[in-house]
Amino acid sequence: MLKHVEKECADIFSEFKLEKVASGKIPRLALREAQEIIYKQFGRDNRKEKDLMPQDEIDICKWAKEKHNTDFVTITHFPTKKRAFYTMPDPKNPEYSLSYDLLFRGVEILSGSQRINDYNQLVEAIRDRGMNPKDFAMYLMAFKYGMPPEGGFSFGLERITMHILDLPNIREASLFPRDMERVDERLSTLNKKA
Repeated sequence: MLKHVEKECADIFSEFKLEKVASGKIPRLALREAQEIIYKQFGRDNRKEKDLMPQDEIDICKWAKEKHNTDFVTITHFPTKKRAFYTMPDPKNPEYSLSYDLLFRGVEILSGSQRINDYNQLVEAIRDRGMNPKDFAMYLMAFKYGMPPEGGFSFGLERITMHILDLPNIREASLFPRDMERVDERLSTLNKKA
């Protein structure tokens, strides 16, 4: 996707002196491996945290650029309790999940996971979080009669755009940015009349 943008928008990259995407081999690290690298390379000890801190994301991307000539890093195996109830625990170590984030130039641009597809395991995961499975009856219905293995992920397109164009704020990469005002005043006036 990014190589396509570089090719099709070469004039914009040139005009604004934008850095091309470094696309060497993308390292794939478990969360604890990434935290160990951050500790050894940057001297911050966040090895017991359940996620990367914002500065950790920046630093692990610097490491990837220096070591692997890439602007990307995949981080896997976040603690199961840190992820949504439907995230599949790793069968080898259920304390960690089969989940991942893709980092690009110091920020997460994609998050995803393999999902629990077994009805009973899903009900148990809901209960383990202190929630009532009855509140998820409609969701659980699809799993009651069998669901194939599945997964999902979501891109943050505004984050990608912000970092490709080297914009200082994500609002500049959003067609309809959200901020403290949330809505254009002219639209608020229209709503009052309706």
